[in-house]
Amino acid sequence: MKKPVTGAALCLVSLLATCAVSSAQDHAVQPSVLKNATANQATRFDISPPLRELAANQKESAFGYHLAPPPMPTKAAFLNAHRAQPGFVQDSALQSITGQPLLPTVGLNVLGVGVGFPGYTVPDAPPDTNAAVGDTQVVEWVNVSYAVFNKTTGAAETGPIAGNALWAGFGGQCQNQNSGDIIAQFDKAAHRWVLFQPVFSAPFKSCFAISTTADALGTYYRYEFPQNAGFPDYPKLGIMPNAYFQANNMFNFQLTAYIGAQPCAYERVKMLAGDPSAKQVCIFDNGGSKPLFDDSMLPADLDSPTSLPPAGADEVFLGSIDNVIPEHNVYQYLFHVDFTTPSNSTLTGVGGTMPIPVSSFTLACGNGGGCLRQKGTSDSLATLGDRLMYRLAYRSTGSAAVAVRTQSWLVNHAIVSGNSQAEERWYEFRAPLGHPTDLTVFQQGTYAPDATNRWMGSLAMDKVGNIIMGYSTTSSSTYPAINFTGRLKSDPLGQMQSEGLIFNGTGSQADTANRWGDYSSMSVDPNDGCTMWYAQEYYTVPGSTFAWSTRLASLKFPNCN
Repeated sequence: MKKPVTGAALCLVSLLATCAVSSAQDHAVQPSVLKNATANQATRFDISPPLRELAANQKESAFGYHLAPPPMPTKAAFLNAHRAQPGFVQDSALQSITGQPLLPTVGLNVLGVGVGFPGYTVPDAPPDTNAAVGDTQVVEWVNVSYAVFNKTTGAAETGPIAGNALWAGFGGQCQNQNSGDIIAQFDKAAHRWVLFQPVFSAPFKSCFAISTTADALGTYYRYEFPQNAGFPDYPKLGIMPNAYFQANNMFNFQLTAYIGAQPCAYERVKMLAGDPSAKQVCIFDNGGSKPLFDDSMLPADLDSPTSLPPAGADEVFLGSIDNVIPEHNVYQYLFHVDFTTPSNSTLTGVGGTMPIPVSSFTLACGNGGGCLRQKGTSDSLATLGDRLMYRLAYRSTGSAAVAVRTQSWLVNHAIVSGNSQAEERWYEFRAPLGHPTDLTVFQQGTYAPDATNRWMGSLAMDKVGNIIMGYSTTSSSTYPAINFTGRLKSDPLGQMQSEGLIFNGTGSQADTANRWGDYSSMSVDPNDGCTMWYAQEYYTVPGSTFAWSTRLASLKFPNCN
């Protein structure tokens, strides 16, 4: 994210007074419900020229080198910094056996946007690396540019394109600002691109571009929506049949205090049709008389376009893992959106009142800050272990008969358990079709086959139920690298196979406020349902600043066709 260094620490006293939390939420009988929804229409709308024309005519960016400040901390980061650590907890999810031989293989493995990519100079850190795969193309978006790749050959079709060049001629903040925390998505059911960029200079905005065809280089319906409740930090997207869902960590306009979680829903059907009357419906959980418990939520994101969620099911959000040390829950929320009568929209589970019990864990680096060693420099790397990592991947699998389908939600985060290094904790949650949002743990695992740090991961499931997870690795004797693992549907529950290499970094990151990531992404091919594309960063020069590169790699299990 791109924003000035702030005086957030000034709010520590008031936050400690209002944010004290305990495990009492674990025993809540009745989930708390918010009904304070607000609705807006787009403040700007148009249809863009083809992106290939915008790219050819883009002006040289005036954006210079920018030292990224630490992530905007929610209340939990302050609490954790001032709370005695109880020591590492026993991790019942720790994988204690050597993984089976690794079956998924690397297909294409190409240089993404970053150092070495033609025409690109890194202006910022971290890269906010993410990508999505469509019918014929892959779009990767990093700070503060993106590129379009041919998914068959891996060749770059165009790029780098400045993020806000997509909004050239649109006017307003979307055109004039080029902020970070960007997201590239593909609406798998509609076969359309969804490109999102927030505006982090007041007045704050959410900028959406919906392609009019499956061609990422064609025309787009462009929307500018307001963000009036405060500074919308770390936005994340999930695509479902009834809406495009967004989650924000909200800060006051002075950027001195966390003020609550804000999920939003956007009227997908109208946006796909280019209807300027499409609504944005947001609910703001500002805590009220309760502590500011909720933060860093992820909306579920559909990976099975031909096997959809049950009709009428509410959208699932997961998050808020950073309130208790050690933690033994992941917290669930249900967003019911009503675009016809927005006041009927609700958010259930606020205040941590819908906990899902998981194996106990302690946040990596305490509050997610910088503690990971790397070869070649004394500068450490941050884990963002205070939050779940993008995406919350949703897949419905099984028979065409609805009654025997399986719903799965997959997500990961960085923890520390019996060892001192960062480890990848991953989950598969399931819910019965008769109670489609009653999530419980189906399987969970902590992947730590050796003393190397593993963090900043992303995972997804293919159409036959196999899982692949990518992540960064580092240690005091190794440069940061890009690795992956996976599991067959038939493997023992909670167990990943051995580790594979996508790319070995040959350098380390210096300075840049310990930032790494702030996220990566694993995306599933919408056509074959098998091939996954992973986007992640690395360095080539020891101790370098503003010199990251990224990699795009396709991964696939041989039994998925």
